[in-house]
Amino acid sequence: MRRLLLLAFIWGWSFLFIKVAVEGMPPVAVAGGRIALGAAVLVGVCAASGLRLPRDRTTWRHLAVAALFGNVLPFTLLAWGEERVTSALTAVLNASTPLFTALAGAALLGERLRRGQVVGLGIGLLGVAVAAGVGGRDLADSSATGALAAVGAGACYGLAFTYMSRHLLGLPSVVGAAGQLVAGTVLLGPLALVVTAGTGVSLTATRVLSLLLLGVLGTGAAYVLYYRLVADVGPTRASLVTYLVPLVAVTVGVVVLDESFHLRVLAGGALIVGGIALISRRPSPASTEAPPVGDPGR
Repeated sequence: MRRLLLLAFIWGWSFLFIKVAVEGMPPVAVAGGRIALGAAVLVGVCAASGLRLPRDRTTWRHLAVAALFGNVLPFTLLAWGEERVTSALTAVLNASTPLFTALAGAALLGERLRRGQVVGLGIGLLGVAVAAGVGGRDLADSSATGALAAVGAGACYGLAFTYMSRHLLGLPSVVGAAGQLVAGTVLLGPLALVVTAGTGVSLTATRVLSLLLLGVLGTGAAYVLYYRLVADVGPTRASLVTYLVPLVAVTVGVVVLDESFHLRVLAGGALIVGGIALISRRPSPASTEAPPVGDPGR
């Protein structure tokens, strides 16, 4: 339980770190720095554990695809989105990841969704719309694109999880995560350097510290903690972190950053969590239906 709460605390604060860091550097630089720092942590863990990164080209090709959809695109979208919307709203919308994982599994892997899961998808997507303020008067153009970016990040995560479940199950989890972040560093690093050189940065101690904490804790250490949590308590109980992260992020955003808070965010978040609960619900032992998809522990 302590590890679960610690992981939720780290990931919940990560949205604040993004918000602070992106005030002084372009989103692609925030994403690139986060990936590189996380890769350094995980490569160090592999070295200390006597684990080696893959050497064959096929595995690295799969890792590159996983990094593109699991790190490069979503990390950049989250940072870009937080230039336009609050960290609290971003966290709530990004919690829709299991919904998109279920959709991707059904569309790409042919996994059959049970009736309850279809209902859960509908409720969860309705929650996304409510939290984003669709149809509301306060949804300006900038916030609409920012909210869409947060949802897009969740969709990218869903595609990445589905792809990894098909092509990277043979790798030890820490090795796979390390290789994925290394591949992400190679993919995004050059672009991040070029963009940063062209636009410049406005660094302060707080912004630098936020990026360091985002990469070292929010990406590297959190990955290690999550995989150990899955090993200790199983993927189902570990997936409870999905419900806790938005709660932490909303609280931190409102209290620390003094972000505005709308009841629609709370209502939308509740619907998203309810939808995820229906999607992740296990079938009864007598059921012959396919097991649910979208479990964050997959």
